[in-house]
Amino acid sequence: MVGFDNHYQFRYLGVGFVLVLWALPARADYKAFAHVYPYFTQPQGGKEIEVWTSLETGDLNKFSSTTLIQQNVEIEYGITDHWDVSFYSIFQQPPQQSYRLDAFSLETRYRFAERGQLPVDTEVYLEFEQPTDFNQPSELEGKLILEKGYKHFFSELNLYGEFKLTNNQQFGYLLGADGGSGYEITRAFRIGIEYLLNWQQLDRLTPAVGSFYLGPSLALASTSFWMVATPAFKVAGTSPDPDRGDAMRFRIILGIPLD
Repeated sequence: MVGFDNHYQFRYLGVGFVLVLWALPARADYKAFAHVYPYFTQPQGGKEIEVWTSLETGDLNKFSSTTLIQQNVEIEYGITDHWDVSFYSIFQQPPQQSYRLDAFSLETRYRFAERGQLPVDTEVYLEFEQPTDFNQPSELEGKLILEKGYKHFFSELNLYGEFKLTNNQQFGYLLGADGGSGYEITRAFRIGIEYLLNWQQLDRLTPAVGSFYLGPSLALASTSFWMVATPAFKVAGTSPDPDRGDAMRFRIILGIPLD
């Protein structure tokens, strides 16, 4: 009987937590997808901390031995209302290896207008990543962020290219088109479908291959935090990197505004 009562107590607590979040006013904007960047920059002087946790699994039946874990800790700052900059540290734990600081990254974004002023909301993104192992090449990524909304429906698309800054054998690239479509139930709750399409060459000795992933997204927010999660499952293709899984890519992001 005690276990039965506890079961229902936890259920009521869970339902109550959701109802409280539903009633709270939401932050002005937040990510609706875990892998796709939205049409958004921090307002001038705005500050935010984001913690990303990503899992890339090669075999769902051998999860512990085929999963790469990555965590990003990011600090964003708004230079103007249309231009922001971010710095983040990247930690990784490849399968069967220890957890380590893997790289540092500097990112900047610029949007050209307020939402809805252009036929398609357009933003540009540039990122420089430096591995902590200086024997590895730095990476440069450019991204075009597009978004279109109609009432409570919205679609987002990221077109990007990532290149290793070297001409030797380590040279490689990643080209992608990641996107999603969603529905805003309330300002605090968004649901959607996210897809990841990419074409990658790990290095000059590895053939280029493509992959396609698809999965549901769930995002929620209050004035004090926001969170989004997406499990994306492989539909077709493979990964050229033995340290990166190609069966599922799960990501959850927690954002904490500091302004």
